[in-house]
Amino acid sequence: MQIGAWVRANRIVVIGIAFVLVLATAAGIRYYYNSQESGGPAAGPGTDGPTFYQALSEVNASVHGVPGGPWAPFSVWGVAAQSPFSANVLGYPSENRTVNSCGQHFNGLTMWNGTMPVFNGSFSSGTAPFWQFGFFSDTSYEVLLATDVLGTPHVYPPMTYPWPCNAWYDLGSNPSRWTGLFGSFPVDSPAAVQVALGSIDQNRLALDAPEVELITIGPGIFDGFGDAAGYGVLFDRCGQVGVSGGAEPLELVGESTQAVRDETENLTTNCALPSAGHGTPDGLYDLLFSSPSLSAAAGTAQVTVPFQVAFAYPNGTLTGDEDGWGLANWMVGLHVTNSSSGQTRPLGTPTCRSWVASLADCTASPTGWYAVLLSSSGEWLNSYGASPNGTAWYLPVDALVSHEQLVVVAPGSWNVSGDALNVTSTVPTSTVVGSVGL
Repeated sequence: MQIGAWVRANRIVVIGIAFVLVLATAAGIRYYYNSQESGGPAAGPGTDGPTFYQALSEVNASVHGVPGGPWAPFSVWGVAAQSPFSANVLGYPSENRTVNSCGQHFNGLTMWNGTMPVFNGSFSSGTAPFWQFGFFSDTSYEVLLATDVLGTPHVYPPMTYPWPCNAWYDLGSNPSRWTGLFGSFPVDSPAAVQVALGSIDQNRLALDAPEVELITIGPGIFDGFGDAAGYGVLFDRCGQVGVSGGAEPLELVGESTQAVRDETENLTTNCALPSAGHGTPDGLYDLLFSSPSLSAAAGTAQVTVPFQVAFAYPNGTLTGDEDGWGLANWMVGLHVTNSSSGQTRPLGTPTCRSWVASLADCTASPTGWYAVLLSSSGEWLNSYGASPNGTAWYLPVDALVSHEQLVVVAPGSWNVSGDALNVTSTVPTSTVVGSVGL
């Protein structure tokens, strides 16, 4: 591996030019950054967060005293998104395993659970409101994750490697080969970003706004992006609220540790599975529900239904891939139909509109039903219901992935037995179907 090169496996072909291969081969977010709730600094206009050096310095001060070290960094991700963004929507080599296994271990904003704070600065600054660092210890053979959100560092407890959240597909059996890179980064992220901006069409970048700037170093996480043995700077549109179409631009610039450009890739990518008439392949998302389970207590009825996210052809035939990626929550509408009248049940306001420790905290709304999205391990991810601004999902953006669960919460006086939960698409660019009897 050449130090300083943007090392890409064949995965880049999948996301860039041959999404059809994904079909042909059948091949929790619970945290929205709120500075008042988290105790971090407020994110006002112009706030753009620290640079790579600054964020690493802030995190290092906290990591230094964690038992099991010394700790050496092996992975960096900086995220500067011009609109609400979730990395989970981009797609991992194993979508449901990564989202479900990683999300449950971090009760805070990470690359695997959360809506990123919006970036209000200039991409050329090389700063980002969110940074995530992976550290490894040759002494204890543990991995430690740390983040910096708008200048506030947070360190999670270390876990033995290979750990339950082994999201770096090229970390391999010898993580220390990646830690060796970090002794020779003579320039900070502003220099790397300025080189990247000089290598791409900035007029197109401005026209395609909102965009996401990703600054990375280390082994790959996302399907198609590859490894960055030096600086990798990417400009992407997928993963943001409102972006679900095909043929979206993706710019990748690989640089050395001295911010000398190694290569530039100008690609296009599908943010989600396009519906008929919007590209090839013509397919749809089919939410396959398992059998529901009903519980009732203190005037509240809760019906829980696990689901899988499957790719299907327009005729409904499944492709065999029941780990579909790219399905964002805001692309999905939910409806409950009364079994007796055939009428749509009224939608109520959720009583758990942010993270709660237990589903028992989600009591019935007096005005109608609502839904709660749970992780595969039963943790609160999101709520769906009526709101003053008309937004049904209470966290702006996260991914729906296989093995998560939807819970319909209704007044205990309702007889929901036999009612139907129906899934519809809220966008013309992708088709979403699914139905289950409650």
